[in-house]
Amino acid sequence: MDKNTYCSIIHSGLELCLKEDTPTAQHCCLRSFRFPVDITQNYWVDPRFQSLRDLNKQNKWSPTCYNCENLEAVGANSYRTGMNNKFGIGEYNSAGPKRIDLMFDISCNLACRTCGTHSSTMWQKHLKAHNLYDKKIFSPRNYTEVITALKQLDLSQLGMITFGGGETLLGQTHWEVAEWLANNVPNAKQQLTLCFQTNGTQSIPEKNYDLIDQFHLVKLHVSLDGVGDKFNYLRWPADWNQVIDNIMRIRETAPSNVMFLIEETVSIFNLYYQNELDTWVKNNFTTNREGDTVVHSRHLAKDLFGLHNCSQQYVDHVRGTVNSNLIPADWKENLLEVQEMLKEIHKFDQLRGESFAKTFPEVAAFY
Repeated sequence: MDKNTYCSIIHSGLELCLKEDTPTAQHCCLRSFRFPVDITQNYWVDPRFQSLRDLNKQNKWSPTCYNCENLEAVGANSYRTGMNNKFGIGEYNSAGPKRIDLMFDISCNLACRTCGTHSSTMWQKHLKAHNLYDKKIFSPRNYTEVITALKQLDLSQLGMITFGGGETLLGQTHWEVAEWLANNVPNAKQQLTLCFQTNGTQSIPEKNYDLIDQFHLVKLHVSLDGVGDKFNYLRWPADWNQVIDNIMRIRETAPSNVMFLIEETVSIFNLYYQNELDTWVKNNFTTNREGDTVVHSRHLAKDLFGLHNCSQQYVDHVRGTVNSNLIPADWKENLLEVQEMLKEIHKFDQLRGESFAKTFPEVAAFY
């Protein structure tokens, strides 16, 4: 069979979300649909996983996989291609996950423009401070619930587990789960890569260095969506210089099996400036300490600031460039949605003392 669309994550990936009252799961962290699961049972064999697996066996793209399909159409690395490089292609009916994306704590110190209250306590606090949020501030799930969920799975083939946040390097909670994994995943030292999605503002306490040595690799997926003032605007209230100093320091001082991946969220804000971050990575952060390549990966923003809200002028500019295929195939300018997006941008510019037009002048001119 032609393996052009084969996805190892569809067949051996799991996203497990414990940050809501009802645990949910799906194949992949880039898909928006999750279904409820019983974490006291072996939910890996839930039949609701099967329809997407069957479609992929037919070498067909699912509409829910547009993120990878569009990135690959412009020659960019996608989540699918990256995971196929790691796990190989052509294997079906895995007894258990080879990769798990685990989310159970949204504690965070940033309120990034393309994020929201669903993934950041800073967003919740920021809105509450302006009487725009009337719910309770999120409290993390307890350790016992996380371990109960992991115990139901066959972890013998687990090669990667990614902690999603929130900011996963805040506090010690994720390291406590990491310690359980080190003691319960067969051959963790030889085969298991532990990944932390991080905004780059936090360091790794030295007390965790011995634990890091119990894994094959520990990877920091650092979220950078631009450079300088553009980064500061998108990753508020982080400071570009502080973040860069921090990740440079970690690269030089942490155990040598700590590696980096630069993860960029492509939105209406930074589509125009794609080359800026790529150039910075190539000039300043191309390798880990031991000389291994630092991958610069991208995924597409969802919701209000997704590329479906590009204006007609923006799309006209992008057409004919390498980024043209990032625009959704069914794109059609929706003036009401664009106006709603601009209203949201203006609202938070006022609350934060920022300026969309000043920080992204070329993009602002398209609107």
